[in-house]
Amino acid sequence: MTERELSPEMTGIVVSTMIEAGVLIRHIEKVELFQVQGKDFHCGILKGTPVTICLCGVGKANAAHGTTLLVEKFRPEILYNVGVAGAYPASGLVIGDVVLGEKEIYGDEGLMLGKGFLTMDALGFPLVRAAGKDYYNEFPLFIPEGLRGYRAKGAFITLSSCTGSPARGRELESRFNALCENMEGAAVAHVCALAGIPVVEIRGISNLIEDRTPAPLAKGDIIKAAENVQKFFLERFV
Repeated sequence: MTERELSPEMTGIVVSTMIEAGVLIRHIEKVELFQVQGKDFHCGILKGTPVTICLCGVGKANAAHGTTLLVEKFRPEILYNVGVAGAYPASGLVIGDVVLGEKEIYGDEGLMLGKGFLTMDALGFPLVRAAGKDYYNEFPLFIPEGLRGYRAKGAFITLSSCTGSPARGRELESRFNALCENMEGAAVAHVCALAGIPVVEIRGISNLIEDRTPAPLAKGDIIKAAENVQKFFLERFV
């Protein structure tokens, strides 16, 4: 492992796909590619700061695996989770908007009953015990000083299955008072809570929660959201 990888100023960035990372990688100087356990890590200098981008893959397990490798192998001081998300009906968000996470929530870890859903605190099982605190479904996210005045921020939900109906979307946003959903964020925050590393999560809105067909989301909307969130990150990264 090189000295740069062990720099105390290392910033980690976890991204699920190349669409959500390509703009960032193109702005990195002296970029080097490492592969660890099937995951790609792009290391270099961004605006004078050593950074490592992990392309973790889609979903909770991939996110937890990639984040763990990033923490263990490259030892970041802070970690950014950058990607896209689906916006809930009452959020007022539109495709291409960029949102900042205040907390991440596992939306489907718990017990589903006929009368409703019970989260892990109701079951009495914390998912994480770290630094004398129990974490159940919710993990706080860090907001850098330069972003504290940003208005489009709130709770994010992480799910194993994307929501494909307005009724389900309204149920989730009401239950957790959330803006949007994704498939990785809570797993990233979970691992970083164990490691004592602050996490900043920024996402671009790629779709609105509505009646879905089995067809993939519009690629143009995904690209727009991914490019917008990466440009937002680059403009504000210090």
